[in-house]
Order: sequence, then C-alpha cells, then structure tokens
Amino acid sequence: MWDTYFLNQEDASDSDSTAEDMWDIYFLNQEDVINDAEIAPDNNKSAEVFSKLIPPNASDPKSADSLIASQMAKLSVADREKAYMDVHGIPDLVAETPELIQKSLLELQHEIDMLPDKKAYSFAARVDAKYVQDRDFCLACLRCEKFDCQKAAIRIIRHFQMKLDLFGVDKLVMRITQDDLETDDMDALYSSTGRFLNVYDTGGRIINLIVQVRKMFKTDAILRRGFYNLVTAYHDVEIQRRGFVSVVLHSLDEIKNTSADNAELVWKMPKLNEGSPMYMSALHLCYSEETWEGLHALVKTSLSQKNQARCRVHHGTVLECLERLRGNGIDPSSIPVNDRGEITDHFEDSQRLEKQRCLERLKYPIRSTIGVPFCEDVLLGKGTPFQIHTGNRKLRKIVVDRHKEYEKAKKGRKKVIAQECVDAIRSNGGLFLKQDGNKWFVVDIEVAIKKVGALFRSLRLRKADGPK
Repeated sequence: MWDTYFLNQEDASDSDSTAEDMWDIYFLNQEDVINDAEIAPDNNKSAEVFSKLIPPNASDPKSADSLIASQMAKLSVADREKAYMDVHGIPDLVAETPELIQKSLLELQHEIDMLPDKKAYSFAARVDAKYVQDRDFCLACLRCEKFDCQKAAIRIIRHFQMKLDLFGVDKLVMRITQDDLETDDMDALYSSTGRFLNVYDTGGRIINLIVQVRKMFKTDAILRRGFYNLVTAYHDVEIQRRGFVSVVLHSLDEIKNTSADNAELVWKMPKLNEGSPMYMSALHLCYSEETWEGLHALVKTSLSQKNQARCRVHHGTVLECLERLRGNGIDPSSIPVNDRGEITDHFEDSQRLEKQRCLERLKYPIRSTIGVPFCEDVLLGKGTPFQIHTGNRKLRKIVVDRHKEYEKAKKGRKKVIAQECVDAIRSNGGLFLKQDGNKWFVVDIEVAIKKVGALFRSLRLRKADGPK
C-alpha cells in the first residue's frame, strides 16, 4: 500500500499538487486497506474526538449527575483518592528515571503502530516523521497519562486528528502559531476570555481561565483558540508533569444566554483535552444562576471518566465561587476578574500575545500567507487603513530618520540602506504583506526593498514641494 502511496505522491509532485491532493490520494489508498482489514468494531474509533454526537438528555442536570455517580462507582478506591488529591491541589507525580523514559518511548511507538484508526497520524508521519516523532512531544503525552503507553498512543493519534479537523492538512506538520489563525480565531484569542494565566495553584499547576460570555465567536474559532493555547503552553516540563487546572466562570452581564446557542461549543470544548500534550488535572465550574445548570451538565457529560471524577461545581456569586476555590489550592485574588466576572487585565493580556507573536515569527518558519496582519507588519496598499497601521508608521519613521544618509549615498549604498530598513522591521517580527482577497501574502525581499525606496523618493518630493 505504501508503495502505491509514494508512486502517487511522486505523480502529484510532478503536477504541483497541493497537500490536500496528497491527502485525498493517501485517504483513498488507506480506505482500501482499512476496509479489507479485520478490525474489532470497539477499537477502530479511537481517533474520533469532535465527531461524537451529543447523547440524549446530556444537558439534563439529573441525568448528568446520575451518569457521573455511576462512573465514579466504577473507580477503584485508589483512583478516587487520586482524583480527590488532584482536585485539592496535591498532584500525583511519577518518579521519572532515564530508564523509564527510554523504555516508555520505545513502547509508545509500538502501541501507536498497533492502533488501526490513525489516518491523520500516518499521513503526518509520512510527510514529516521527525515532527510526528518529536521526543519532547511524545514525552509530554506520556506524562499526561502517567506513562501509560497505550493511553498516550491514543492521545497522540487524537492530537493529529483534532489538528486535521481544526486546521486542515496543510498545517498538520506545522507548529501552530498566531499566523495560522483566521480573523474569528484571533478575535477570540485577543478577547482574553480563554487563556493560561501566569498563575499557579498550591500544587504548582498552571491555571487555565475560561470566562463564559454570550457566544460572540464561532465554535471552531474557540476550539482553534483552545488548541493554540494548549500547544503553546505545554513546553514547560513541570507543566507537563503537574497538568493544569481549569476555572470556568460566567459573566453576569451575559447570564441569560442559555444552552441552545452554546450546546455544540460546550460539548466539544472539553474534548480538546483528549488530544492535548498537556492534561487537565482538575476542573472547577462556577455559576451564579440556574440558567447555567444545563450547560454545566453538558460539560460534565462531555468529560472523560477520568476528568468527570476531577470536576467540581461551585454555585453562588462570582466572588463566592472564587472564595470556594481557596479550599482547592487556588488563590482567588490571582484570578483577574471583577465581581461581575469581567476580565480586568485585557490590555496586559493583549500585550503578552503581541510579544508572543513576535517571538513566534523569530523562532518558526515564516508562513507564505497570513490570516491576520501583526501590528509590526508593513501593509502594501493605498488608503488610510494602510497608512495608519502601526508597522507602516514605524517604517515611515525609520525612513525619515535615515533620509539624509540615503540622499547622500550612491546607488549601491542606497539599496543597502533600504535593505537595512527592511531588516529593522523584520527584527521586531514584522513582515511586508500584500492583500489578495481574504488572505495576506508575504512579498519577497526585493519587493520590500522597492517599497522602502519608494518611500524615500516620496519623502524627497514632499520636502522639495515644501516651504522654501
């Protein structure tokens, strides 16, 4: 089968086929193999995450409580104790040794090979095996499952299936950055209503704050925001070992918006944890009115059995709910919301995200297309929106500061100065972009240099036409 795939892939390369074409070829070949294989029906859906349907009565509080009670009854005494400790800020850490890590990594690959339902993972592995088998990523997934290799293998194939579902085949072997997010995704990200705080509980676990407001963003936009946040935060080893704690609050101003609008989002959002390289060790749902009971029942039903045991619901005002978190190892004053559940550090969080985007530009390969321009970018075009963009204004200042030097320089030196102006923009994470439809394309360096040269000439003409 793989010989057929590679022959088809070579043919596709000769005809400038896209990654989507490669995926279609691979998928058809893979279908033939899977249809002929004898796969146990209970084991061939391990990669499914978002495609699972909402069960009947999932938003009924009594049904949800009954389900969780039955799931809890299936847990051993030891598992219940671990869940209790996790909820109260006392993490269960595995004693890692070089021998355990090496043995587990080898066993993990064997477990992945044994899983039948892994189309997204297998395709990604053929495109870039080094990316898929990255040691740090695999080790993070092992830590999520306390070095249970079978569970870690399922987590990994779910990760790539989720990534395919959310971002498409072109991004399957890329580190997701802000440049990969569309307008709706970026609006959701910069709303500050879903993010990891630079705050930890008494068990050293990072806090994930979600402020539930009226559904202003599309479900996929919020899911892509969540995926981005998870893959950005997981690189710290202690976060991998200790996990994170989610705190879900509801803004009082939006309290009357009920489950009909949000059911799909509320059902899918917790499932991000099933394919994440970091794990949720506790979940605290805080609500102030009975109108939210249906949504919280849906959240609890959507959780895995492990996380259902680690979910706690707090009912009362925002401040009352936050105070109850103190008993679970969380300092209420560390949560940046006011008594109405409104974010109080939106500006600071926006600055953090902009710095983060600048670092991503400097660390990872530059994309050929950008969904949403960065504040440091220079936008090529005419009109006020282009002229007032922050990056364009910074470039004009650089041109004004070096204008005298440029005018005195010879032709060869002029180009060097223009290149240095471009480099000054790029050193802060900025790019030179040109819009085509809904996308922004990165122009090549020569086009950027010509743009700078045109600015120098325009400045010269304005000075010549100015007061004598």
